[in-house]
Amino acid sequence: MFAVYDVGAYSVALLALAFFLVWSGDRLHHAAWLWGWAHLALALASITGFRYQLGGAPWLGAVAVLLTGFYLVCMYSANEAVQGRVVPWWRLMAWSLGLSGLIAAVGFGVDQLAGRLLVLALMVLLYVWSSYFFFTRLQLPWVGGAFALRAAGFAFLLIDGANFSTVHQSLPAALTSWTTNLILGLVLVSTASRQSRRRLEQVIRHLPDAVVARRIDGTVLFCNDSFARLAGVRSPRLMVGKPVPLLSADERETARVVHEINAVAGRGAMSMPVTMERRIRRADGGVFPAEIIYSSFNDFGQIVVLAQVRDLTERKQAEEERLRLVTSDLLTGLPNRQHLEFKLRELLARSEAQSQRCALLLIDIDHFKKINDALGHLKGDEVLREISQLLGSCCQGSDLLARVGGDEFVMVMSGLAGRESVLAVEDRARQVLAQLQREVRQGGLGVTMGASIGIAFSQPEGSSPQALLQHAELALYEAKAHGRGEWRFFSDDMDARLAASLRLESALRSALAEGSQELQLHYQPICDARTGAPVKVEALLRWNSPTLGPVGPDRFIPIAEQSALILDLGHWVMNEAMRQVAAWRAAHGHAPVVSVNVSVRQFLHKDFELQLYSLLLLHGLPASQIELELTESVLAGEDEELQGLLARLRDAGWGLSLDDFGTGYSSLSYLARFRLSTVKIDRSFVRGVDQDARKRSLVRAIVSMGHSLGLVVVAEGVETEAERGVLLQEGCDQLQGYLLGRPAPAQDRPPTPAA
Repeated sequence: MFAVYDVGAYSVALLALAFFLVWSGDRLHHAAWLWGWAHLALALASITGFRYQLGGAPWLGAVAVLLTGFYLVCMYSANEAVQGRVVPWWRLMAWSLGLSGLIAAVGFGVDQLAGRLLVLALMVLLYVWSSYFFFTRLQLPWVGGAFALRAAGFAFLLIDGANFSTVHQSLPAALTSWTTNLILGLVLVSTASRQSRRRLEQVIRHLPDAVVARRIDGTVLFCNDSFARLAGVRSPRLMVGKPVPLLSADERETARVVHEINAVAGRGAMSMPVTMERRIRRADGGVFPAEIIYSSFNDFGQIVVLAQVRDLTERKQAEEERLRLVTSDLLTGLPNRQHLEFKLRELLARSEAQSQRCALLLIDIDHFKKINDALGHLKGDEVLREISQLLGSCCQGSDLLARVGGDEFVMVMSGLAGRESVLAVEDRARQVLAQLQREVRQGGLGVTMGASIGIAFSQPEGSSPQALLQHAELALYEAKAHGRGEWRFFSDDMDARLAASLRLESALRSALAEGSQELQLHYQPICDARTGAPVKVEALLRWNSPTLGPVGPDRFIPIAEQSALILDLGHWVMNEAMRQVAAWRAAHGHAPVVSVNVSVRQFLHKDFELQLYSLLLLHGLPASQIELELTESVLAGEDEELQGLLARLRDAGWGLSLDDFGTGYSSLSYLARFRLSTVKIDRSFVRGVDQDARKRSLVRAIVSMGHSLGLVVVAEGVETEAERGVLLQEGCDQLQGYLLGRPAPAQDRPPTPAA
């Protein structure tokens, strides 16, 4: 049994429990936590205070005072928490102790009635201030009214002032206190609960994801604004109690999924959420990819299924963009080599299954480096983008177009059947070459652009993307070897030629190894046209392989030029030529000028000039002992650095000779732009010059022009006395050919007497 005066205390304790329950559901609700502690402290203060008044131990009175101070501070701190200002625990305890000390000083030091009246005054002050606060600042009139009612209730307590807050308090005063306190507590519990629910509703309402809760039968319990917009409904409230819309691009599939989810949820709340991706159709007809997360919970015996719909449009776009960056060429936007091989594998499998073939066209832009060198890399990038558009205009249907290298593109034609497909591929190759044959101009400069194409067909028994690309590459080499601007089909003998080429390259690499005696320089005299006396010699490379036998320069030089071997080979020739000149000078006191051929890649290498002077210092030679024979392709660029290098070499005493004059383009412009020392008339103009009046006229013009520019004119390939006589009559300065001497090793070609 408990005393009547404890009824109010126990009711307040139950309110404290209610506050703690509210807080347990919303741990962020700090005000509910403080209101719970405040009401628990008030209940305990009443119980201990009443026990003290009935003659209990003094410590009961002290506890009652401490709990009263704690109650008042917690109520104040709860109001602060409602505004988002959290009072630290150490400050809360300090205030409680200070206020409790004040109450104790008055109650125990002066008079108990005075102490009780002080508590009454503090409570009235707190409730009046709280009422004003909730009325005006938070716009919560129900809470403000409850605090005002609680403050007004204390007026009844003053009627029986002597017995205020004692066990002898009158029943009306006690009922008034209990009732107003109970009303205030219930209002605060309701407010705290509503505030937690409202915060949750606000979070759900403004989630970017669409959220809907439904029962097993499909009845909507609640949804947020995002889901209402998907369903085309003005407000979420209008959907409550109605069947949930499927909102799916495939309603049959979605109905099946909903049935399965209901079956799982019907056996109890899901232990784990179920996630799936579906395409969602909005009420306006728009479709987007979405991730749907299903979960369920038990709501007083009723299973509730919660669905969260997340729009994946941005994520899918980001994934597609990442995939595009990985699989596409950034400059042109075309598929790159990796993506080409992936798509090509699919095309080949489909063609094989349908007894059809694919044709792969490997398209290489001829002399694209000239565009970069002459017009700049920005213009080169612009040209590559234009090329991709031009090639795209040549594609049809399921054709595949990709960029696989700096200036290489691949076009794949699929679904080819019958012998007529070869004609269709030839027509396409012809169309591509026509589209790409054009002049690229910028700032008064122009470069002619063209292309070469290698074509390979897939085999009926199946082909791999790598094999098809390799076959097309072999065909492309064949097209380039035949003068560029053409197309060639792959044939089986190209594989044999590739194998032979690889064997040759491997053997040449071994020949360049230190200590090898396979390479040797032979020297051919260049003679004075009038006297026939040798004036200089040309160093010519010879290779005698132990496995391949004698290999002509026409076989191994092109192989070396296709790889970096040409740089090593050119360095070896230059070093060996200078070593021989130094040996002649040491043995005889003099040596002829040696003319050394220099490849395009060797001359344009950034370290070429440094290597020349390093070799001169190594062998102790003057630059005038060496003449560099250059082809027109070396001089084809518009690079100012090239002109500067040629000028420095000429000023330093190096001889500079233009070889095979007349066989390239714009030969006359080279003679005018560059400071050369010698020009060599190509053997094609010399052969039969005694019988061809046109050739004789051309030789006469070249000699005249060379002399007017201060150049020594050399005629190559002189083989008959008749040719020699004509060349002498036309004014050639020097002659070279089998008639005057064949190439021979250094030991068989002693140096000529010093001039």
